[in-house]
Amino acid sequence: MGDIDGVSVQATATTFSVIEALRDRHRAGVTELATELGRSKSAVHNHLDTLVTLGYVRRTEEGYTLTHEFLRLGLAMREQSPVYAASKAELRTLARTTGELVNLVIPEADHGIYLHRVGNGEHPIPEGGQVALHASAAGKAILAFREYDAVDMYVENHGLSAITDRTVTDPETLRSELRSIRDQRIAFDRGEQTPDWQCVASPIVVGTEPIAAISVSGPADRMRGKRLEEDVTGLVVSTAKAIELELLDSSDVES
Repeated sequence: MGDIDGVSVQATATTFSVIEALRDRHRAGVTELATELGRSKSAVHNHLDTLVTLGYVRRTEEGYTLTHEFLRLGLAMREQSPVYAASKAELRTLARTTGELVNLVIPEADHGIYLHRVGNGEHPIPEGGQVALHASAAGKAILAFREYDAVDMYVENHGLSAITDRTVTDPETLRSELRSIRDQRIAFDRGEQTPDWQCVASPIVVGTEPIAAISVSGPADRMRGKRLEEDVTGLVVSTAKAIELELLDSSDVES
């Protein structure tokens, strides 16, 4: 039984390797995928055939490509998120008031995920993309409200890699910053994740659990000085608190 389970796990892992390779390449043929994944062409072809039958991959003259079934799954997951439902209207208001990009970031494993974004303009990290918690305003806002041991575990498991030359890579420096963030409920990213972009964020805490963070981000030539540190900051904090209240009210109704 153990051998059968091992084969099943390996087959599932190979399927997801094929999916991720198609995501990165947009379109690819069997030979190309087999070479990249170090698998036989027959094995890769079998996985592709299964994915085509299930509707997650489409076969074209130029090769195989993912279908929008993955988008349907992702959107369905997002719609089931209570913090997403409670945040939508508040994010629109914040984006309209600031004129900048507004993000809802949730923690997942050792990263933050951009669950939702509102506003005009292009962000260096796409909606649905991930960000290092220690190198982003939203991520640090989330880390600041985790237990001391959980932050230790993050540092041990993930490390404090330098995303840019401004990323905090010293554990004690990070801890000091997290204490300040916890006191003020506000975090900044001054080019720590992406050069020439700055961001301000505030956590959404339910009970004692940091379930998300709201952030406003933009190019450093706009998001700087008083605008970054005062004008936008108060709006971000009040928005995060409004979402917390909405979540608490929803919980009261459900209970």
